[in-house]
Amino acid sequence: MVSSKMKRWFPLVKLPNRYYDPKLLKSRKWSPWNFPSRRKHIYIGISLDWALIIIIYALTDWLFKNPQPPIAYFSVNDNSLKGPVVEEIVSSTLATLINTVLPGVIMILLELIFFYDFWDFYHMIIGHITSFGLGLFTTALGWVTVGSHLGLRPTFLTKCQPDMSKVVAMNITQTYFTNEICTSKLSKVEYQGFPSGHSSTAFAGWVFFVLYINGKSKPWTGGAHLWKILVLLLPLYFATWISLTRIMDYRHFPFQIIVGALIGIGTALISYRLHFGNNDWFLGAGDGTDNIPGHYKYLEDWDAIDDQDEVPNVSDNNRDLEMGLNEVGNRNNTHENNESSEVNNGNTEEEMNNRNK
Repeated sequence: MVSSKMKRWFPLVKLPNRYYDPKLLKSRKWSPWNFPSRRKHIYIGISLDWALIIIIYALTDWLFKNPQPPIAYFSVNDNSLKGPVVEEIVSSTLATLINTVLPGVIMILLELIFFYDFWDFYHMIIGHITSFGLGLFTTALGWVTVGSHLGLRPTFLTKCQPDMSKVVAMNITQTYFTNEICTSKLSKVEYQGFPSGHSSTAFAGWVFFVLYINGKSKPWTGGAHLWKILVLLLPLYFATWISLTRIMDYRHFPFQIIVGALIGIGTALISYRLHFGNNDWFLGAGDGTDNIPGHYKYLEDWDAIDDQDEVPNVSDNNRDLEMGLNEVGNRNNTHENNESSEVNNGNTEEEMNNRNK
């Protein structure tokens, strides 16, 4: 089996056992093989996932190339559409590489060096691809539905070069015009400013990356490790900078950037929750060491603990917590038993006194 061979070599750096603990109770089995809908048809389910991802990317490509955006109406006196035409700071091709390939490569290296687990690695890959694909697909839907009404770019009139003779002739009956008055032929990209693709893909890629690092570094355990928080914040700053460059080079308005960011954040949260889901998927339960990747253990690990109520190598904190709860429960039971015994003894004494009388 490929996973067993990979297990011999990865992770390259072995972390403390607490990073690899499964859930405490045997009822919490999170391997995809254990879900009833996929137990007997695991490869069919996985194939369906990838087929849907391919369809999403194909539909996105079709939406980008084929449907024409709705007719856009604009005023020639709108100064916000007369921005200068300057060179792009971050091109679309470079943005795709930065927002998709770069975080993906970093996560793969971290997985192979520190955290390698077959199912964790698989869900990291498909989760990252899903987040980016859903973000791009949602953005493309916006382009072809409301893109023209909300998607005119700050340089629209500058590139349109309106024919003022047509404007004067038509100005008697109307204030807003369509691209019929333009002397330059504009590509459909000029009408696809809402929402921002740079912004949605930046946050879709890097927010998923941050959630992945959050699950691995476990910064919310009370240790006050500032460096972990900085590691989480830096990718968000980077995604924000990529988005703001579209305002700096007059490609988008601020509201187009904000909506794109919300789309990216939303798809990243959905994708991460889908592939790394448990009840404490963000902060983690207890000391945070039983979160990720503990519930994505190898299939043979689950077989080994089927008849056990508790995993032998649980973290000390969890073991201490369980022992403490058991001691409290035993004390409460003992106290209740003592109280009931005293009540019974009191009742017996009263009965004997009544008989003697």
